[in-house]
Amino acid sequence: MILRANCKINLGLDILRRREDGFHDLETVMIPVPEVCDIVEVEMVEGASTFEQKGLVVDCDVEQNLCMKALRLMQRLYGIGEARISLDKRVPFGAGLGGGSSDATAIILALNELYNLNLSEERLVEIAAMIGSDTAFF
Repeated sequence: MILRANCKINLGLDILRRREDGFHDLETVMIPVPEVCDIVEVEMVEGASTFEQKGLVVDCDVEQNLCMKALRLMQRLYGIGEARISLDKRVPFGAGLGGGSSDATAIILALNELYNLNLSEERLVEIAAMIGSDTAFF
């Protein structure tokens, strides 16, 4: 399954306060930008999961990549099998565009469909929120 994981822009951002968990409460307006996207491919596989990346380099350990975090979360929550994930990274990393969050959401959506989980949109949003602040937006 191949998905386009678009980025977003913030039209405004107001930091309201720092929370006890170290995050901040924010007030913002986010707009999706479908013309700028990463390409995410997900397939079910036997054996171990794999992650391959091309395009822009995301300098982190494979298991720390948000795509793999999304896979591992879905495995813990629903006992799904392994997957081959391929990421063509086009959205700049660390630019505040939400590319990694969008990639993780694409993984969740793909696994929901590939493994016939039939999760509601509300549940998908809850799962995405477990990964990061921007993830549920996508």
